[in-house]
Amino acid sequence: MIGIIGALDEEIRLINDALIEHETVKKAVYSFHRGRLKSKDVVIVKCGVGKVNAALCTQILIDTFNCGKIIFGGVAGGLLPGLKQGDVVVSSHAIQFDVNLTAFGRRHGELADQSRLIEADPALVNIVADTFDDMAATMPSPPTFLVGTIVSGDSFVSDPETIKWLQREFGAACTEMEGGAVGYTCKSNEVPFVIIRIISDGAGEKATGEFDSFLSKSSEIICNLITETVNRI
Repeated sequence: MIGIIGALDEEIRLINDALIEHETVKKAVYSFHRGRLKSKDVVIVKCGVGKVNAALCTQILIDTFNCGKIIFGGVAGGLLPGLKQGDVVVSSHAIQFDVNLTAFGRRHGELADQSRLIEADPALVNIVADTFDDMAATMPSPPTFLVGTIVSGDSFVSDPETIKWLQREFGAACTEMEGGAVGYTCKSNEVPFVIIRIISDGAGEKATGEFDSFLSKSSEIICNLITETVNRI
């Protein structure tokens, strides 16, 4: 069973619509949609915004639905000058940037029991990359594709100084609010994971408006990439 998570309705709606033999199971406050995506058994859930929601849903997918792989898909704010709306970032690593134990001699994002860099599953990363390459070959103007570090925190980043700090402190490609918690939970359970993010905004002063205007457009990109990736797992 493959678990698929998105934070917002728009990020999972088209994937839900593609399910065969669909049933909905309620756990806690979340609705888990179980069915087949093409030939693969999947469970899809909208976790809501933030790391706590993401961690809870990830653990339920593992414990209740016995998911052996987790894919998180959604939008993110770009941190690199060359990234623009519609570009794709896939996690090499995930970090919780708002974890701060520096008073105890640790670096930002570093927890006492784990390193701050949480590695995504290399095999899943390669499947996503190969899937994107095949999709891009049919596009007249394909977006940029990047494998890199994704940072997560319980705040929407929109100021230039934070952008600069995130990029320089973590070498991050994009910022969002869930992936680090998904990665931490998966690593704690020894479950492979990958995060797929579509750049919705530049994480700067205009980020809120850019995010709202692009959200509906990103759903088709997310749906197609995740659906084709799942089909190859």
